[in-house]
Amino acid sequence: MMDNTTGQRRIAFVVFNQFELLDFSGPASVFSTVDGLIGRSAYPITLLSSQGGLLRCYSGVELATEAIEDFVPRSSDTVIAVGGFEDAMRAACTDPHLLRHLKVIAPKLARVGSVCTGSFLLGAAGLIDQRRVTTHWLAAEHLARAFPNSHVESDALYVQDQELWTSAGVSSGIDMALAMVEADYGASLKSQVAKMLVVYAHRPGHQRQFSAVLDAQSKVGKPFAQVVERIDTHLDQAIRVKDLAEVAHMSERNFSRKFTSEVGTTPSCFVEQIRLERARALLEAGESVKSITRSIGYRSEAVFRSAFERRYGIVPSMYRSMHAVSTTD
Repeated sequence: MMDNTTGQRRIAFVVFNQFELLDFSGPASVFSTVDGLIGRSAYPITLLSSQGGLLRCYSGVELATEAIEDFVPRSSDTVIAVGGFEDAMRAACTDPHLLRHLKVIAPKLARVGSVCTGSFLLGAAGLIDQRRVTTHWLAAEHLARAFPNSHVESDALYVQDQELWTSAGVSSGIDMALAMVEADYGASLKSQVAKMLVVYAHRPGHQRQFSAVLDAQSKVGKPFAQVVERIDTHLDQAIRVKDLAEVAHMSERNFSRKFTSEVGTTPSCFVEQIRLERARALLEAGESVKSITRSIGYRSEAVFRSAFERRYGIVPSMYRSMHAVSTTD
């Protein structure tokens, strides 16, 4: 919804002492880039805090803020709570003045959201009960314990539950902001903004915060790290468990047992997971199903389509049409 009198959708970021600057500046850059592209002030941006005045972020920069009690919400506004480290978040989440006014203005807004641990501020204000939310992966379990009536999706980059938008770590706030731009102005403008900012064209919210490769590399020791690297760099070739066992200098049986124990899935299932994650990225980049089939080692398009649909619940061509920025066929 747009303010009919001004043609604007105001974006207000709720901040506090020692907040994370990138949680504000990343999404703010998305919205300000829209202004530059369409030649008018579509997204006026302001910073709200408990008492107003200058606030110092974690990086040491001071920014001017407006007192939240002086903010008069419009039905076209979006208010986004930013995140911060534990001590800063604890102080913000126990500020009764900030929480009271955030709770009062939220029902009057078009959207209310958070970046990273800003979800805790929404929770403390009573805004995430019975709602689907996400946050930084390191804080997901804590958020679920602190607000057991919420539904925390720990893997998602961002989650939209009606007017409530929440995102994970710093860069996912940019993805969420791009999704908001798409909702307001369409996919074409969103893609132009992403191109101007030289960012990934827009990762869908359901995409995991960690890729399977990064997740595995963070868990395993040296022998299996070499195996993961081998898989990731040889997806266009036949990958046999026997060959992976040789990379790890183990017998095939011992390798399969230990790999499954450390990574949490069998070697063959892990290989398929990496292939399909690569396929999804290539589809989002506009590559054809035919070329992707060859590049990730499937023997036929039919086998690839079946595996992709089984994992993601959608056929590759449909996924590509929904998420690709450009096409090659």
